[in-house]
Amino acid sequence: MQSNAVLVAELRHKIQQSFQLAKQYDWLIDSYVLDFYVDNHWDRLPASWNSCFEQLEISQLQSLLTVELKSTECHVWPLSILASRVLLGNLCLSRKLPPDEEPEREPKEQSRFRERQKLFNKSVKLKKRHEIEQFSRQCWESIRKTGVEHLVDIGSGQGNLARTLAYGFDFNVCCIEQNEDLVATARQKDEELSSRLKRQVKVADLKHPVHLSKKVNLEDVDPGQFAQMIRDTFNVEKNSPFQFGLVGLHPCGDLATSLIKLFLACPEAKFIKLVCCCYMKLSTEQDRCQDYGFPLSLFSKQIALNLSYEAREIACHAIEQYDAKLEHNFEELKVHAFRAALEKVLIQIDPALKHSGIKSTKVTDLTFQQYCERATSGMGISLPRELMDSEDTRTNLANWRRVVKFYTLRLMFAPLVESIILYDRWLFLLEQGVDSDIRVVFDPICSPRNHAITGRK
Repeated sequence: MQSNAVLVAELRHKIQQSFQLAKQYDWLIDSYVLDFYVDNHWDRLPASWNSCFEQLEISQLQSLLTVELKSTECHVWPLSILASRVLLGNLCLSRKLPPDEEPEREPKEQSRFRERQKLFNKSVKLKKRHEIEQFSRQCWESIRKTGVEHLVDIGSGQGNLARTLAYGFDFNVCCIEQNEDLVATARQKDEELSSRLKRQVKVADLKHPVHLSKKVNLEDVDPGQFAQMIRDTFNVEKNSPFQFGLVGLHPCGDLATSLIKLFLACPEAKFIKLVCCCYMKLSTEQDRCQDYGFPLSLFSKQIALNLSYEAREIACHAIEQYDAKLEHNFEELKVHAFRAALEKVLIQIDPALKHSGIKSTKVTDLTFQQYCERATSGMGISLPRELMDSEDTRTNLANWRRVVKFYTLRLMFAPLVESIILYDRWLFLLEQGVDSDIRVVFDPICSPRNHAITGRK
């Protein structure tokens, strides 16, 4: 295992090199695809790229979304793209889920969950089911290493994770959720599942999740008062030893960074485990707030690390799902060209309509006019037929493959941006003397945000 000093040095190097690469291609990373025709994105490509991609088949784009240079590749890429792919391979976190390591003897907690597993699947989508099962096992690993007996899930929603942790793994779980309707739903689902377990598995003694309907202002929370609230929730006596772990399955934006700061400030919090999302919602220094969410580490602040909203937004895209469409259903990707063509029409009608929210609409078997009518229904505007059927619009639609190619190029750098954000959080924990790591815990095809960051005191 690497010493913290070696790991800190490595992370600093990766952050600095990644930031330099991101700055070199910020003209691409920061370019919204819906502005493709409005801003003539195709003409911004270097001449060698333009020539290469004009002749390229859609199916050949898949190579760009894998960092490995394969000997079977038959297309000659521009040297700058080859160099970028090598750098991306060296700098980015892996997105591949490692194979399970089968223990010689299955722990009783995991054996217990496996026996009850099917009962947890009602009304839980496959993606969420995969995430909850994998994340719960990861939480069990952290509990085994730290010896804590209690877990706290802030922003717990309907309590799907908490039910698996409590009823499946027999953990003590406190859920904190400010939405009273979600809390009510969570309690109802707790009752339904516990009844099924008692009836079908003959489980007599269950540890029920405790749901608190509270808004915890994490920007101004008193760590001592927070720990006392959790202690009281679990009825732990004042002078008894008390420790807990903080867990979060896809906390959004600044919630993730606030949880990390709470973990550091609270002596009773012995570990934290988060799988994060919605990076574009992070506050930054440009937002002129004192306690912003990105960057966190001292080193990143010293080098003035920054990522635009557009860059952080592309880091949230589902790369593996898009990759599959490039191979099998690339006609579905016409929607990006339709949206970009519609954007130009909207701006021609009124520049104030730029980047308007429209209805999500699939383009399968739709004409462009039909797409426009459905996408803009409810906006209270009339789209002139002469604009939707102009020579300029027809030319744009005929070049729809260019949009797919440009979007793929942009997506090639998405793992770099996500890695920068996660490296910064990892380094922040290490700077505070916290043993920490980042692991892939989900299948990226099923769950694109699949890295868990863990800190242990």
